[in-house]
Amino acid sequence: MSFSRPCIVFVIGCFSLSHVYAQTSPQDDKKQSPSLVIKPITCVVKSLGDACQMKASVMWQSPELQDVCLFQDKQQLKCWAKQNQVSEMVDVTLDKTMVFSLRDTKQRTLVEQTIKVHALSSRKYRRKLKSDWSLF
Repeated sequence: MSFSRPCIVFVIGCFSLSHVYAQTSPQDDKKQSPSLVIKPITCVVKSLGDACQMKASVMWQSPELQDVCLFQDKQQLKCWAKQNQVSEMVDVTLDKTMVFSLRDTKQRTLVEQTIKVHALSSRKYRRKLKSDWSLF
């Protein structure tokens, strides 16, 4: 029984040290980069080339207040002034896989996310119903 007491003290000591190191200070938060989450991350259309219209949930956060804009490739969709956390629904139209980016006032890309377009039937891989040659 005397062996288990030092083990318990050691485990409790390690746990308390890990808890102290796991806490972040306000200075550490400023080193973090902004994050962007857009859902859904895929859009399904009947065939490639069709337009996909959806309401996307856009959530982003930054460690500091910023003026930022959301872009769909090169098109500006929405801007926010002096915000550090936003959660909104945005109307989006896609006809191909596109990159969404969060940019600051100097047009520097802070973070980006790709939204993919998938088709139920692909024109590229359509199976032929009749062969090119025949004996009859």
